[in-house]
Amino acid sequence: METLDLRSKQCPMSLVTLKRHLLHEHHSDKSLHLLFSSEPAMQDIIRYLDKKSYLYSINRSDSQVSLIMQIKAQKSN
Repeated sequence: METLDLRSKQCPMSLVTLKRHLLHEHHSDKSLHLLFSSEPAMQDIIRYLDKKSYLYSINRSDSQVSLIMQIKAQKSN
């Protein structure tokens, strides 16, 4: 599983970083582990993932918030 560390990013740069990552990486069916330092940054990304119908799960601990999203290969037309 690949990890994208967004803990040093503030809103809206965490979302911009994720979008860039998804555009520039060649993904097959896999998981991406996202690390956050702030709840607002995670909420922005959750809204985006919901809008784009990505599957994800949220993991919270005292020291960090993380999210694991499922990336499905894009079907070519």
